[in-house]
Amino acid sequence: MCNRWLGYMLMIALGLAIGFTPGQVRAEPWDVSGNSLPTLPVPIGPYQHDGSGFYTGIEFLMMHETRAIGRQVIASRGYVPSFDFPNPGGSPSPGFVGGVPRGSGATALASDQLGNTSWAPGWRITAGYRMEDGTSFSVSWAHLQDVKYSGGAGSQGPNFAQVDGGDNTFLFAPVFNFSPLFSGAPNRVIATVPGVGTAPVSGLLNGIWNGASDMSMLFSQRFDNWDIAGRFPVFQSENARSYAIAGARFAWIWERFQWVTTDLNYTGDDTTGFTASYDGQYAARYDNTLSQRMYGPMIGAGHEVYLGSGFGLGCETSFAPLLDIAKERVKYIRVDETTQAKRGWIDNTITLNLNFAINLTWQPFEGMTLRAGWNAYNFFNTYYMERPVGFNMGALDPTYGTQIYRLMHGLNVGLAYTW
Repeated sequence: MCNRWLGYMLMIALGLAIGFTPGQVRAEPWDVSGNSLPTLPVPIGPYQHDGSGFYTGIEFLMMHETRAIGRQVIASRGYVPSFDFPNPGGSPSPGFVGGVPRGSGATALASDQLGNTSWAPGWRITAGYRMEDGTSFSVSWAHLQDVKYSGGAGSQGPNFAQVDGGDNTFLFAPVFNFSPLFSGAPNRVIATVPGVGTAPVSGLLNGIWNGASDMSMLFSQRFDNWDIAGRFPVFQSENARSYAIAGARFAWIWERFQWVTTDLNYTGDDTTGFTASYDGQYAARYDNTLSQRMYGPMIGAGHEVYLGSGFGLGCETSFAPLLDIAKERVKYIRVDETTQAKRGWIDNTITLNLNFAINLTWQPFEGMTLRAGWNAYNFFNTYYMERPVGFNMGALDPTYGTQIYRLMHGLNVGLAYTW
C-alpha cells in the first residue's frame, strides 16, 4: 500500500504534465526500471526472454559550461626602472628614476579577457543489469573534453598610441619576491647616450614581468561525472511508470589558468636588433590549477510514458549533497624549467548537486534503443578563481571565492543494446 501511494505521488510530480497515450512500457537499457506486465513491442527497451539481462549504452554529449573566473588586472602598459639613470641625452630632465613608473599605466591584460564561451564535446558510457522484477543497477561515466579560452597582450596597444619614446610598447605586472633566476633579459631598454649613440641600458629592468614584450593566458576546464545507481519500480500502468533512484555520485570539476610572459632582449647590434631567448631563459609561466572532486550519496526519481509508434518519453531528476575536496596548486616556473616556486593546499566545503534530464527514445528493432535528449548538471556552492594570480612569489596567494551557481547543460544522443 505504501509503494502504491508513493507511486501515485511520483506520477503526479514527474509525469502528469507529460500526458499518457495507450501502450505498454518496458525496461529501457539506460538503467530505467521495468515492469512485470505482459510484454509488448514498445520502444523504451528490448525484452529478454526472462525479463532480465545486461545492457550497455554510449552517447555523444555537446554541453555548455559556466566559465567561472573573476576579473583581475594582470598587466599594464609601461615599466618601472629598477635604479636611477640620468637622462642619456644630457638635458635637465631626470631620465630614468628608480621605482617611478613610465608609460601610461593603462590596463593591457585582465583575467576575464578570454573571448566568448563555447561548447564542449564529450560522451557518456553506461553499463548495467536489469532484474526480472524491473529493478536495475548501473554504472555510468559522463566526460566533457577540455574547453580552452585564450587571451593576450603584445607590444602594440590600442590606437597605436605611444608615450615617452615607446614606453607603452612594454608590459608590466607587479610580480615580486622572485629569485635572480627570474630577472629576465638584461638589455631591454635603449637610449641615446652623447658621444656613444644608441645603446641599451643594461640591467635597468629587473624581472621578466617588468618591461615584458608579450603576455598570453589560457583558461582550461573539463568535467566528469560518475554515478552508481539502483532504480526501483514504485508505480506502473499500461502506458506509464515511475521509479525511485538511490546510489552514489562522484563529480569532478577541473580548471587551470596559465599565464606566460616573454622578454625581448635588445642586443645593440644594428643587424640583429631585438632578439628573443627561444630556450626559455627570459620567459616564465604561471599556473593556477583548481581541482574539485566531489563525493556523496544520490537520490532521485523518474517517470516514463509510451507515446505510440515505437516512441517513448521520459524525465528524470536526482539530488546529491556532495563533499567538495578542492585541491589548489599554483606555481611560477621559468620556461626552460631551471627554477620554479610553487605552493599547494586543500579546501573543503559542501556542494549541492541537482541534475535533470528529459529524453525521447525509439526502438527500431528488438535489442536496440536510440535516445536523444537534454541534460542539466546544476552545482551550488563550488569554488572558483576569484583573483587567479598571486603576485607575491615568496608567498603565493591567489584568491578563491564561492561560485553560488554553476551549470553544465546540453544535448545527448546515443544508443543502447541489451545482451
